[in-house]
Amino acid sequence: MLRYIVFFVFTCTFANGINWHSSQIVLRHLYDLQDEQFVVIEKYLELETKRMHDLERLIIPIIDWYINYSYMKRTLILNPIGSSKLMSRVYKNFPKIKKLMNNYSSVKVITQFDEQKAISEFNIQLAYRSLRRIQRVYMIPASDMAAGRYKDRTIGDTMDACECYIMSKYSFEEYDTYGVIDWAVQAYNKWFTDRPKCVDIDKLHYYIISASMTTGFNFETLLDFSNLNHSKNSELSAYFSLMANALNIHDISAKSANIYEKYDDFEQSDLLRHFRYLCRIGKSARPLTYDSKCRYQTKNSPYRMIMPFKEEDISSSPYLKLYHDIIYEEEIKTITDMASKNLSDAKYYLEGKTALLDDRRLGQLKWFLEDVNPILFGKLNKRIECITEYSTKTAEGYQTVNYGLGGHFCVHLDAFTDGPKLNGNRLVTTLFYMTDVPDDGYTVFPNLNYVANCRKGSALVWINLHLNNGSIHSGTFHGGCPVIKGNKWIMTKGLYEEGQHLTYNWRDNKIMSIV
Repeated sequence: MLRYIVFFVFTCTFANGINWHSSQIVLRHLYDLQDEQFVVIEKYLELETKRMHDLERLIIPIIDWYINYSYMKRTLILNPIGSSKLMSRVYKNFPKIKKLMNNYSSVKVITQFDEQKAISEFNIQLAYRSLRRIQRVYMIPASDMAAGRYKDRTIGDTMDACECYIMSKYSFEEYDTYGVIDWAVQAYNKWFTDRPKCVDIDKLHYYIISASMTTGFNFETLLDFSNLNHSKNSELSAYFSLMANALNIHDISAKSANIYEKYDDFEQSDLLRHFRYLCRIGKSARPLTYDSKCRYQTKNSPYRMIMPFKEEDISSSPYLKLYHDIIYEEEIKTITDMASKNLSDAKYYLEGKTALLDDRRLGQLKWFLEDVNPILFGKLNKRIECITEYSTKTAEGYQTVNYGLGGHFCVHLDAFTDGPKLNGNRLVTTLFYMTDVPDDGYTVFPNLNYVANCRKGSALVWINLHLNNGSIHSGTFHGGCPVIKGNKWIMTKGLYEEGQHLTYNWRDNKIMSIV
């Protein structure tokens, strides 16, 4: 049962709040909560065992007394000594028995368990969405996901028939037809061996019939329901003759690949389609040019003559560079330790409002102002000013984000502010990488065909705007691919137009187009 909960808790949260995240910090809290509950359960079991033993020691002698002296039942009330003994026994024993049967101590302990926060059905649905998102982006068939693998990697435990059935159930409830098919086949194949009761075969059959009607292909031909003792929904089955067999799928092995190609076909946005493609291939599709160079950069800083920046050109339009080893191990540890104590759910800014939208963003974050640790953040400010040649005096705070299992950030622009334009749009973005995330969780710039395979200690720096008029550069569209396995920590710093030496006056600038 524990493995079932942990596997599905990609976006786990607790019942008294709606937290759309998959932070590793929260998963650790879940394990801690589990440990606390086990302590309560063990204490309850200990008290209940002692209570039953006490009841046994108290009641058995009474029963034996009545059995051995049953003849006294007729005579006890006729003599004063016998009556006194009986009254004394009842007076002493019955309150003790009542107290033990009321179970005060055990109930007091178990209320501690009841008061603990628990995972709700809604939380499991969020976990399902995260798992399905990973499948769609990386085109992972349910057969591989259920086996806990992706390509040549192990990404988790194997899933049993019950877990696959739950995935098919949630797919049905989310109107995810191809998810229903993919997981129903796995659920049925695993169920057929030992037929666990957790799988409702009638409902599974109903899911498959409904998916067949939607897709135009009779997926019952993939599974043998003929020998099962279950009720067949004849009303739905009657429509099988109207199916067009549009997918033309004739075996299970071909089914998964065809299913996931359909998701890209349904996507109307070329940008999002290309974003998912780059997430899957995990490498940049852009060709290297003559202008793409690496160098030791000093930026005319005397200190950097001794310890220069490791600078790599990514793009000249928009301006995008990669800096290696720019944030250090002890700094990373200090920042992540501070952030881990008080993370909040990452929100998405949409149509002038912030909202928790797990399909847009899934993670947890912490904002820091420089005065929290002026020495540390002061050093980082100096580095940012040195490499960008822009001021941090009017910049926003540092945003530290933790993306755990299934964590992602859909394609977006950093240029827009998350509130009133007090200091203009974000001119420059600096993105620090504070963990390695191999083989997934990349930062992708789809319009540049660039996949940032960044390592711990590196930073991406780019300019969001055209410097001649302040319009937003479309090349800065970027997003974070879903994290399949592991834990991803990043930190960003946005520099605003206010306080910079620009060729235009941003306060009078009305150009908001994306070019």
